[in-house]
Amino acid sequence: MQLTPVDGHRFDTWREQTRARLIALRQESGILRGEDAVVDAEAFLDQLLPEGRDTETSSIVRIIDRGREIGTLWMVAAGGILHLVDLAIDDVPERRVADDLFQAITTMARRNGVERLSISLHSTDAAGLSFVEGRGFRCASIRMLLEPLPDRLSSPPGAVSQDSAAQARGGSVELHPMTGERFETFAAASEAAFSADLVASGRYSEHDARVESARQMALELPDGLDSAGQELFTAQVDGAEVGVLWIGMRVRDGRPHAFILDIEVADGHRRRGYGRGIMLAAEEEARRLGADSIGLHVFGFNEQAIRLYEGLGYRRVEERFLLDIDGDDIGGHPRE
Repeated sequence: MQLTPVDGHRFDTWREQTRARLIALRQESGILRGEDAVVDAEAFLDQLLPEGRDTETSSIVRIIDRGREIGTLWMVAAGGILHLVDLAIDDVPERRVADDLFQAITTMARRNGVERLSISLHSTDAAGLSFVEGRGFRCASIRMLLEPLPDRLSSPPGAVSQDSAAQARGGSVELHPMTGERFETFAAASEAAFSADLVASGRYSEHDARVESARQMALELPDGLDSAGQELFTAQVDGAEVGVLWIGMRVRDGRPHAFILDIEVADGHRRRGYGRGIMLAAEEEARRLGADSIGLHVFGFNEQAIRLYEGLGYRRVEERFLLDIDGDDIGGHPRE
């Protein structure tokens, strides 16, 4: 197995093929639709390849197996991590081929002093998912989507749905607009918790996590509680606060799309069905805001939340995997 740099005369062809592939993956997985996928893919390429083939941080190689080219690999090195940005192979690789490719990549990474591999894969990328399977990669984070919003009231006469049973156990969750006073404590706690989750996921050092969390908070809430497109709530049961919900409104294929930026059940109120109650209330709020879809991000270590979301019908559209290349498996608060 050889990894051979893409020649200059082939770069334009590779870029166009990669553009088409990135658009298709976004559309087929459902993470983006229509022209949104085109715009996002083109911006992604421009951002990571500002100098084209001469971009120093990027490396684009042909994958040669026993004298035959079977695909290409686009890599970006940053902060001790080698990001496998796009692994494009002709088909789901045989075990021997995947093993040889994995060995070639990790050998090259060690030789260049890289500590960790990272790869993000869409749910429809069968070849990529096959490559990471059984090789010690751990899921660091997941993008999930609920589309369309389900009709949870259409149960057969006399039937008690799982959602109704959960709310009966936990009481009826109501969302109330967050007050300015509550926002001050929420914002500080949310920023700190998201930073801690970034560290726990293995994606950031403590310093970089604090910087990234502060950056995202400033980006989403430039005007605090009055920031446009941001909906913040306290979740209450019988007048007592049991949690918080933060929805950022997006546009998806020309239609409103709700993205859950933070959801948390307060200490002392967990394991009572309130998490599910807040998520169900979020669906109703999304409908009120004109959305027919909800997206969210969850860290891979948050298994309880993943089970909750999947139980409500959310599906995985993209997953980020990490691997310590020395062989140790490095393996909350959602945010994009």
